[in-house]
Amino acid sequence: MNQEHSSRFDAVDALIEFERSSTSMKTILREMQTTSPDFPDFSAQANLLALSVIRFRNTIDFLLTRFLGKQKLHDLTPLVRNSLRVALYEVRWLGTSSEVSVSRYPIIKTGYTEAFQKSARADLKELTKDFPIVNRLSLLHSHPSFLVKQFLELLSPKDSADLMTTNNQKRYYYIRPNRLFENYESILESMSGIQLMRDPHVPEVSRVVEGVDTIVKSQHFKDGRVLIQDKASVVTVNALDPQPNQKIWDACAAPGMKTQLIAEKMQGQGELIATDIYEDRVNLAKARSRQLNVNNAKWILSDASKAEILNADKILIDAPCTSTGILQAYPSFKWRLNKDTLFDLMTVQNKILDGVLSAYAGRPGTEIVFSTCSLLPHEGESQIDSIIKMHDVELMQLPEYGDRGYAGFDCSEHVRRLFPHRHNCSGFFIAKLRIKQ
Repeated sequence: MNQEHSSRFDAVDALIEFERSSTSMKTILREMQTTSPDFPDFSAQANLLALSVIRFRNTIDFLLTRFLGKQKLHDLTPLVRNSLRVALYEVRWLGTSSEVSVSRYPIIKTGYTEAFQKSARADLKELTKDFPIVNRLSLLHSHPSFLVKQFLELLSPKDSADLMTTNNQKRYYYIRPNRLFENYESILESMSGIQLMRDPHVPEVSRVVEGVDTIVKSQHFKDGRVLIQDKASVVTVNALDPQPNQKIWDACAAPGMKTQLIAEKMQGQGELIATDIYEDRVNLAKARSRQLNVNNAKWILSDASKAEILNADKILIDAPCTSTGILQAYPSFKWRLNKDTLFDLMTVQNKILDGVLSAYAGRPGTEIVFSTCSLLPHEGESQIDSIIKMHDVELMQLPEYGDRGYAGFDCSEHVRRLFPHRHNCSGFFIAKLRIKQ
């Protein structure tokens, strides 16, 4: 069996596993890669196929269901169902001929050739032209109708379509040197086989124009001297503006990339405390911090909503969220999202904000940055509007980069949003609060 053939079977196996578990596709692929004895580079094509099928899953399933006739897609065996999905992706998105694709997946010939051929030739725009706009955009742009409806309430139809189109494209990668190592100035210049472009708005990072695989395989990256970090994450730390000799609390810190950048900006002076509620994440973050040469961070297992750190000058709350801002990298998240999940996360976010602000009510001047990698106002503007009614806090000015918050909220003018289709980065919400004097 050649590597290309094996990768297709790996992709099908990953999709089967995704159906029967609650794990993200990225995690499934990572686990498969570490246990696969066949090919050290299996991940390249298998990752592409599996993640792409997940990215466009509702559109693929709609087309297959349309032409299967009396057969139901969910009644097919997992092997048949997911082979059809991968094969249809190859035809409609990669331009493979349907005949070649059928030959690559012989199981399609066992009674599904005609339905597959029709699915491959179908005009999606024609099939959906009379659908309600939410359903039509959901299928044309491969997003759940729940998210489409939210986007249309917040953005124009064109802006919504542009956002969803960008979500379905490859993400931009940004890198920066780890300034906690000596001679960091020359690290990027010493790397060959890559092309970088310094970001004009966030000078700490450079966009990788070419050579991200080279970077990941480099010794500099493995040693932690070169870091891949989305620029929205850097903007969040810049909003906090950590300074030497301050006491900083990174309240939901694992895996610790923002912690590392905070440590850089503190220049080894002051006190940096990083907490997380999950022991395994704290342990991994401790190990990662050592690798990244973060020597002034103290990692503690702690529930941020109970605010055990009581005398910080500045606090970063990068709260757990739906992660709708990082669908380019994690497309499976959009299919796991539902109202119950959203409301559960909103409750967690509110508990953390309320717990921190209550604990610091007697420490006027304390500054708190609240951020989420979410495109939903439920996890941004709504949280801030709610919390400023409950606590004696004021909104602080943020860096100009980014858009103002969604219209219709009290905090809209004072918070920032970053969008994948406008800012070439993850979707992020950022607000900065200060305990009033």
